[in-house]
Amino acid sequence: MSAASGAADREDTISEVRQLISDLRDAAQDGRHLAQRYAEILQNVVDEYCVEFEKRAEAALVRLEAVQ
Repeated sequence: MSAASGAADREDTISEVRQLISDLRDAAQDGRHLAQRYAEILQNVVDEYCVEFEKRAEAALVRLEAVQ
């Protein structure tokens, strides 16, 4: 292997490693955004259920108090 060929291989490898690092950063960022979006969706669902159950519990309490 000549020095020029070795240098070219080294530069190709460095370029591949840089591209891999860039791809990994992008994937990590995409993963964080996706996780954040799912967390928001889950929070909305939990809030919705809490409001619904609170309404049902209040209605049941009113009925229970009316019976007493």
